[in-house]
Amino acid sequence: MTGHKMALNATGLASRFEGRLFSDGGCLYLVLAVDTESGLARVSFRADGRQQIIQMPVSEVGLRLSSRSNLRLDGLSTADTSNRIIQQTDGWFFTTREGRKGPYLSDTEAKLALSKYILSAQGTSVSDDTGRVPISAG
Repeated sequence: MTGHKMALNATGLASRFEGRLFSDGGCLYLVLAVDTESGLARVSFRADGRQQIIQMPVSEVGLRLSSRSNLRLDGLSTADTSNRIIQQTDGWFFTTREGRKGPYLSDTEAKLALSKYILSAQGTSVSDDTGRVPISAG
């Protein structure tokens, strides 16, 4: 196999694993990132009420994902999620059980914030690497 094809396969592997879930021993694990050069994946889980991040061999992650392929995060890419994004005269918002959140400058920022909100509600720590913050609700 040529170097170019191996790089494409590694990229495809990373994109298939990142963001996927598996469970083991009563814990839910989220694959955060895959480093195809080292053959390791960064995996997040909660234990004793605290988020833990570990490195796990990509081969082990693949085995765990293949045996539990039906797990998905709720609401990140469903029609219900997109229906929660609304535009009003003072900006873009998303709705939750607790009420409306925002305003945001664009629907893209509101969607990103909604995804982070859903992950946070599921106990997954999310850092904002975009530097974007909501407009002050004043």
